[in-house]
Amino acid sequence: MQSLNITVLCQPRPVIFDPQKRDTVLDLSDLVDGKIDPGEFFEENYITEGMKTLLEHAFRRLEGKSAQGVFKLKQAMGGGKTHNLLALGLLAQHPEYRQQVMGDFYAPDPSLGPVKVIAFSGRETDAPYGIWGALAEQLGKKELFKDLYSPLQAPGQKAWENLLRGERLLILLDELPPYFQNAKAIQVGNSDLAEVTATALSNLLVAIGRPG
Repeated sequence: MQSLNITVLCQPRPVIFDPQKRDTVLDLSDLVDGKIDPGEFFEENYITEGMKTLLEHAFRRLEGKSAQGVFKLKQAMGGGKTHNLLALGLLAQHPEYRQQVMGDFYAPDPSLGPVKVIAFSGRETDAPYGIWGALAEQLGKKELFKDLYSPLQAPGQKAWENLLRGERLLILLDELPPYFQNAKAIQVGNSDLAEVTATALSNLLVAIGRPG
């Protein structure tokens, strides 16, 4: 009889030894660019309790069952925030995986089709039109903010509402601390890009909480 030692119980996946994949670090740009295979992602990643909570609450919002529209992930560095966001984004984009991934803890509404996902990673510190321009461009509505690009100005609440109106949408923001750190060094009028961006995102959060 074979003893159940650690080498028997813990068999690493072959991908661990693949030099082309083991050093790969996924981020939100990979999600937006369609470079992540959802089947491979969910096969290789464990659904944690924290991820379950995020998925349940986010899909309740997307399905119109909850008024909570903003979710802030608070794990420390290396705590899996980006992977949680990627999991949510992939399930929003690919309804065919929802029951398989979420069925044990949440019953996804089968009438909810693919959800548009836009995202911004704060590692893109050279985004020429700010976070708001990057998000508007992904929606194909870059021109709606055309008066806010030169010089960079924060969209107000109404401007965000106009941008988001009519869209069933998931917005993902990640790695914002390095973006703000860099933005402090970029002068915008009598202020800096960090202050302008903080105002823009504050207005976005208010707009998300508005009905309609």
